[in-house]
Amino acid sequence: MESQIDNELAAIGKRLHQLRKHRNLTQLDLEVASGIPNADISRIENGKKNIEVITLIKFSLALKVKLMEIFNYDGRLPK
Repeated sequence: MESQIDNELAAIGKRLHQLRKHRNLTQLDLEVASGIPNADISRIENGKKNIEVITLIKFSLALKVKLMEIFNYDGRLPK
């Protein structure tokens, strides 16, 4: 079960990285927009940090995407 959790964290981190790059944001830009510290963003994007629901909501607001877009790993990038 631990490896499944690690795989999901890595997939969420990868998707957040894709969405951030798609919006042409640096990690610092996302920190300012979301209030999540840059170091945490780095660890999240690398699948090394657990994510609270409130953090996911802050990311979705900062990235201007629906919360479900974060979990749409293979989906198209939003407009």
